Amino acid sequence: MKNQLHFIIALSVVLFVLELIPTWATAQGDTTWVSTYTWEAQNNPETNYDSPGRRWFDFPASDNGEDYRKVLMYHKLKCFDQGTAGGLGYACGEWDYLSYNYLFDHTGLLDSANLTHPLYRINNLDFDIDSLVFMPSEGVPFDTVLTEYSRTVLSEVGPFTTSVLNGAVSSELFVSSSEGKRVEMVWSAEELIEMGVETDVSIRRISLPVGMIEADLLTLECRWSDNDWMTVYEFPTNASGMLIMDLSEVLVFDGISDLSVSMSFEGLVGDVCDAVTSPGNVVLYHSMGGYIEFDGGDKMEVAVDSLSEISSEVTLECWLNGDSDWLPANTTIFEGVNSNNQREVNVHMPWSNSRIYWDAGYDGGYDRIDKLSNEDEFEGSWSHWAFTKNAETGIMRIYRNGEVWHEGIDKDNTFGDISEMFLGAAFNGNNSYRGGVDDFRIWRVALTEEEISDWMYFSDVQNHPQLSNLAAVFNFDGVNGAFEDSENNSPYGGYCFGNAGRVKYRAKDLFLNPEVPGGDAGSLKPALQFTQGDEDAFESTSEFVTHTYAQPIPPVSVSTWSVAGNDVEWLDIAYGWPHDLLQVTYNALGDTLTTYAIEGESVVYTNVELNYFGVPFEVIDRVELGRYITPYGINLSLGNDGWTWIYDVTDYLPLLRDSVELECGNWQELLDLKFAFIEGTPPRDVINVEAFWNGTYYLNSWNDNVQSHQYTVAPNEEMFRLVTRASGHGFGQGNNCGEFCYNTHSVLVDSTEHWSWEIMQECADNPLYPQGGTWIYDRAAWCPGAPVATQHFELTPWVVGQSTFEVEYDVTDDPFGNYRMEGQIISYSAPNMSHDVELMDILSPNDRKVLSRWNPVCENPVVLIRNNGSEPLEQCLFTYGVAGEEPQTYEYIPEVPLQFLESVQVSLPYDDVAYTQGDDEYLMAFQVSVDLVLDDDQEPSNGTAHTLFRRPPTWAYNDLDDNRIIVWTKTNNAPYETTVELTDRNQNVIWERGYTEANTIYRDTIELNSGCYRFTVLDYGDDGLSFWANSDGSGYVRFKKVAGGNFATLEDDFGKSISQAFRFETNLISDVEDLVPVFDTAEVTVFPNPAQGSVRARLEGFDSEVKWVLRNAMAKELQSGTFRPSNGMLLSFDMSDYAVGMYSLEVYDRENRIISWVIRE
Repeated sequence: MKNQLHFIIALSVVLFVLELIPTWATAQGDTTWVSTYTWEAQNNPETNYDSPGRRWFDFPASDNGEDYRKVLMYHKLKCFDQGTAGGLGYACGEWDYLSYNYLFDHTGLLDSANLTHPLYRINNLDFDIDSLVFMPSEGVPFDTVLTEYSRTVLSEVGPFTTSVLNGAVSSELFVSSSEGKRVEMVWSAEELIEMGVETDVSIRRISLPVGMIEADLLTLECRWSDNDWMTVYEFPTNASGMLIMDLSEVLVFDGISDLSVSMSFEGLVGDVCDAVTSPGNVVLYHSMGGYIEFDGGDKMEVAVDSLSEISSEVTLECWLNGDSDWLPANTTIFEGVNSNNQREVNVHMPWSNSRIYWDAGYDGGYDRIDKLSNEDEFEGSWSHWAFTKNAETGIMRIYRNGEVWHEGIDKDNTFGDISEMFLGAAFNGNNSYRGGVDDFRIWRVALTEEEISDWMYFSDVQNHPQLSNLAAVFNFDGVNGAFEDSENNSPYGGYCFGNAGRVKYRAKDLFLNPEVPGGDAGSLKPALQFTQGDEDAFESTSEFVTHTYAQPIPPVSVSTWSVAGNDVEWLDIAYGWPHDLLQVTYNALGDTLTTYAIEGESVVYTNVELNYFGVPFEVIDRVELGRYITPYGINLSLGNDGWTWIYDVTDYLPLLRDSVELECGNWQELLDLKFAFIEGTPPRDVINVEAFWNGTYYLNSWNDNVQSHQYTVAPNEEMFRLVTRASGHGFGQGNNCGEFCYNTHSVLVDSTEHWSWEIMQECADNPLYPQGGTWIYDRAAWCPGAPVATQHFELTPWVVGQSTFEVEYDVTDDPFGNYRMEGQIISYSAPNMSHDVELMDILSPNDRKVLSRWNPVCENPVVLIRNNGSEPLEQCLFTYGVAGEEPQTYEYIPEVPLQFLESVQVSLPYDDVAYTQGDDEYLMAFQVSVDLVLDDDQEPSNGTAHTLFRRPPTWAYNDLDDNRIIVWTKTNNAPYETTVELTDRNQNVIWERGYTEANTIYRDTIELNSGCYRFTVLDYGDDGLSFWANSDGSGYVRFKKVAGGNFATLEDDFGKSISQAFRFETNLISDVEDLVPVFDTAEVTVFPNPAQGSVRARLEGFDSEVKWVLRNAMAKELQSGTFRPSNGMLLSFDMSDYAVGMYSLEVYDRENRIISWVIRE
């Protein structure tokens, strides 16, 4: 269903724009506005501050009979004022992230993919030829672990005591025969005292009266109260009458601590032992099964028949023990999808950022809650996790070990039919989990915290209060090579792909299905006896034994597949072992001692490809309208009204009609996106948009992936333009490509190069400053907090008259880095007009924030015009002025006539006092119109515009009786980088200076007449007077009054430069004399340039010893020194060891400072 229409027709464009849109040059002509993404929709806790995402919007109808001469996209950002970006603590997102503006063109054409799938998959992998053994000659293969155990044997030679609790009875509960058994008990301080256990005397032996007992391994672990467990005895056992365990670590009773004891047996054969009553202080575990171990590349397909009734509530729970050698990583513990492969349930456990994500319910998108976890919560030990959702209450929760760990509200997406469900990986087999899983259960109800905590330790849920809502249970108690089915206590069906194996718990690790021996009322525990004595009361000897533990090797799956319509399905699955499998004997350290091959008849599988066509799908072309890089958001404010960047998207007009699907922005900032459709005649009609290069392309394989593109000309296409957008990413290796490396890009048409340019872009002059990161560093076609550079190449002169042509995009090779690349060819009609001049923008005066580096201004207005006619533009007449004042005129004649679509900036002489003289608090309007002089303008609506602006501030003393300003400058550690200058409104320099001393305060008093001035601070290091990421230190510039106080203080983290226009009022008149420029006629000539090895520099105009510094493009100092230029001597240095790229040579003395660029090729 389409969204409601979001347009407003503005018959009075000026009034509408003043209310809603930050203007550029607001032009004449009726305008239709389309509102798409809004701040309010995203800045909403009810949507969890969701990113803008992929949405449908209604645009002007294609049959509305209107012509639009221009379409502008207003990309407006501001920081969150509820919550924070991504919930990460900053109102604006912390990092410089890519932000795409995508349009999805639904062509209406159908296509289907020619797909292949192997007939067989072994171990969930493709293969050509392989063999499996299904019945090994010696039974199930196994690896053997040899562990050497030792025990202490004590002989009594002195006084000792043995403490016994009276009232013992004989019991079969604890040492009767079992594959494995563990009893955990507590001996309270009161019991120990009652038995006669002495304080501060070492317990050296623990004994238990038995009938008879044998065990492959007996492990005894103890701890006092809440201290850590320690193993005090571990050895095979064979005893009758009395089981004696001489301790490897003594225990000392302090008189107040309880003693916890865990006694476990593997391979137990026995009958009875003495037991005493112990209400509430004992629990017994039997070896009743195992768990499944996923080691990557495995998954279990869950039969979904029983999941069909899941609608508004669900619980999925299991025990997990993540692999600490692998996690955190991108993992999925389970995922269920509907018939359209859309996610209905999913848990990332965790993702590589250690966040745990719980997704549930699809309705155009899924509900999600997530939280950052600690590594000990998801790896290295068993934890119980439960994930619940109730769409009626809107509550999603994550429980850990029976307690609420995280929750979210307003999550009301219900569940569709789950057609596929997988455990251990995503439905497509990606994001494999690594670790153990046990007791995986799915319920058709959101269990309560009490229900989860009461039942999480029990595998048998036959008496569970929600048994009627049980949808699936998998306890993994069967044998390897068998399905999860009713014979294995998992009646809901599960099929393992890969080599996921069921693993038996070691006895000392048993923790599920606890029981109270003897019942709650009369619980029993083994009647342990504690022998104490001093060290000299016993003589000790040691015994050693090598214990053998066999670990069965799980088989691998072999699945057989067939084509079923537009998909494949598996027909059969079996389990065997690779024919070349080696069974390994290890020691306890994991060292391989011996290996021996598996034996048995092999079955050979020869694979073939199954060919089929996938489900037909609509061809949807993704077209990028523009790209943006988010700013560094720490401590950044975009203001209550945000910042707006305006994109000209007229080339995409045929796609911006009717219902349009967009995907724009990201979660870093709030996005408000509007489109302005300005009526009128366009310079030429857009016929077609063809997008081809679109994706991430790596420099080390550029030529293989960015192939030349051939375009076939349609009959009604007359003119053509190539649009490219390439932003470089990746650094830290080699030349720091592609983000920070100098790289030549070029475009070829029919194999002939026509354009070539250096990709690096100046960032230190970004109007959005300062930012919270390295915003000043030049980057490859982008800057943080700015649009990515778009290149437009007019192809028409090179392809006119051809039926086909070919374009190619080349980049300098590099082994590292990548470019996010977009390439499009736009085709047009012939020009619609012979004569038309368009007023594109009023650059100054203008209150638009992206022009704030220069505005407000004292200087003449500057406008941008373009020739939209096919005939050259030779002359035009401007009429302009502050609204309400007498307009002025200026006739402009370009030095060279403007050709079709050629643009130029024009400075308009203007001397009205209202322009700069007066209050700066209120917005004023500046109006401009332009007309042709020699011909009639065929589209007059595009020649008139106005902007809003503020005057520069006025500085004055109270009685206008002083004309002095103090320029108060504190230099940083790099004083030679800084210069200052004062210019009048005609841009004449009336005062300037540089600085030589670091960390020094300079006070310059200047006398000024009344007038409008601009003060500019330039930093030749492009890092301002203060920048956090270098060692230049900090400085500042202030404009102070003679009697104290400031006229203004400039931002010190300004990058390349900062300027302040101001009007100065005084009753005094002074002689203003130019300061002798700091930089004289000194010159530095570098040769050879480009260079590969030795470089020389000729220094002229320096009168004394100079200092020189060679830096790379990241401003890192590589070489430095001093040099005295005399008798024609040349400064020389070597660049042989440096990477290809741009370098700067700085030469300076007290009077001069010169920076020259050196290219290493």
